[in-house]
Amino acid sequence: MQDFLRASHDEVFDAVERFERMITTEKLVYFDVNQVENIYDFYLDKHLFDQAEQIIEIGLNQHPQATSLLIKKAILLADHGNKDDALDILKQVAPIENTNPDVFMTMGWIMLQKSEVDTAVSHFLKATDLAFEDEEDILLEIGYNLNQEEAYAEAIKFLDRLVIKNPNNENALFELAFALDKVFEYEKSIDIYEKLLSINPFSENGWYNAGIIYNKLEQYIKASQAYDYTIAINPYHSEAYFNKGNSLVHHGCFNEALDAYIEHSTLSNDVALTYQYIADCWEQLGDFDMAIRFYQLVIKELPNNADAWYGIGTALMETKNFTGGLQAIDQAIAINSLHADYWFAHARGLFELNKVEDAAQSLENGLNIDPDEVTGWFELIKLKVALYEDFNIPSFLKEVRERYDDVAAIYYLSAVAHYHYLEDTKIAIEELKKAIAISEEGLTTVEEDYPELLKEKEIVALLQNNA
Repeated sequence: MQDFLRASHDEVFDAVERFERMITTEKLVYFDVNQVENIYDFYLDKHLFDQAEQIIEIGLNQHPQATSLLIKKAILLADHGNKDDALDILKQVAPIENTNPDVFMTMGWIMLQKSEVDTAVSHFLKATDLAFEDEEDILLEIGYNLNQEEAYAEAIKFLDRLVIKNPNNENALFELAFALDKVFEYEKSIDIYEKLLSINPFSENGWYNAGIIYNKLEQYIKASQAYDYTIAINPYHSEAYFNKGNSLVHHGCFNEALDAYIEHSTLSNDVALTYQYIADCWEQLGDFDMAIRFYQLVIKELPNNADAWYGIGTALMETKNFTGGLQAIDQAIAINSLHADYWFAHARGLFELNKVEDAAQSLENGLNIDPDEVTGWFELIKLKVALYEDFNIPSFLKEVRERYDDVAAIYYLSAVAHYHYLEDTKIAIEELKKAIAISEEGLTTVEEDYPELLKEKEIVALLQNNA
C-alpha cells in the first residue's frame, strides 16, 4: 500500500515537473485527463490559482469533451466572479455528469451567489442525494455556504441532517449553533454550544460564542463564566475580557467589570470605548473623579466623542459642579444635538443654577426628540406651572396630544395633569386607562411621583385584571 501511495505521489510530481518544463521551454507536452486533474489539484492545494487555471486551459485544448475538466473550469470561473459563464458550462455537462455531486454543488453555490436561494437549495438537495460516502462533507459545506450567505433557516435544515447522522461532528455543531443564534433561537443555540463543549471542552470559539448567547438570554453570570473559560484557553483573547466586563456590568458587578475592562485595555490597541466603559463603572461606583479621568482619556483619543463629554457633565453635576457640568454637556450637544439625554441633563444643570425658564426649554428640546420619556413630561409641566401663573394646562395638553398621537407618555401626562392640577379624577382615570392600554412602562413613574392616583378603585381593579 505504501509503495502504491509513493508511486502515485511520484507520478503527480513528475506530471507537475513536465508541466513546468513545458511552460519554461514553451514546447507543448501531452497530458492525459488524469494528469491534468492531478496538476490542477496540486496547484489548487498551494493556492497557486494562475497555474491551476493555466493547466485546465491546456487540458481542455487537448481534451475538449472531458467533463471533469469542464467542471473544474466552471468552478474556477465561478470563483473569479464569472457566474453566468460557469453556469452555462455546468448546464452543458449536467445531463452527462448527472451522478456527480460536484456539478450540483457548484450550481447551487452559483445560484446562492445570485441570491436565488430556493434554486440553490434544490441543487444542494440533488448533491446530497448523490453524495454517498461524502455526504457528511457535502452537508457541512452546504451548511457553511448557506450561513455565509445569511440563509440561516435553510442552513439549519442541512446541518440538522448532518448532526443526526453524526452527533459528534464539531464543525456541524458550531455552524448549527451559529445559525440558530441568527434566527433568534437562543435556547436551542446554547443547547448546541453546550453539546459541542461537552465533546470538546477546549474549544475557544465555542466558549466565546456561548458567552454571547448567555448574554442574549440575560444569563450574565453564565456568560461571564464562559468568557473565563475562553480566557483560560487563550489568555490573550482581548474581546473575551471586554465581553466579560459587559456581562458583569449587566449583573451590577462593577468592581469585577473594571478588572475585565482594564485587562482588555492592556491587550487591545482600540481602547477608547473601553475607557468609556471604565468611566461608566467608576460613575456607578460613585467615584466621580476617577470617572472624569477616564472620560478625559476617551476625549484625548476621540475629541468629538459626545458620550464622553456627556459623561464628564453628569459626573461633575454629581459633585455639585453644575457650571462645569453644563459646559461639558454643551460640548456634547454641539457634537450631537439630537440626543434626548443630553438635553435632559442640560435641563437639570440649568434648573440647579436657578435658570428655570432655560431649563424648561432644554427639557422641551429633549422631549421633542424622545416623547416617550414620562418623567420628562412630568417635570416639564411642573416647570411650566411654576413659571407662568396663567399657564393653560388644557391648551398645553391639546397641543402635545396633536403633536404626539398615540404616545403613552402623553396620556400619562394628561392623567397626572387632570388628577393633580385640574382636580378632575374622572378624566384622569380615563386618560390613565388609555395610557396603560398602550404601554404599562409609565406606571412606575406614576407610582413614584403620584402614588395616590394608582389607589383609585377603578385603576386598582384594572391593574389586578392585567396582572
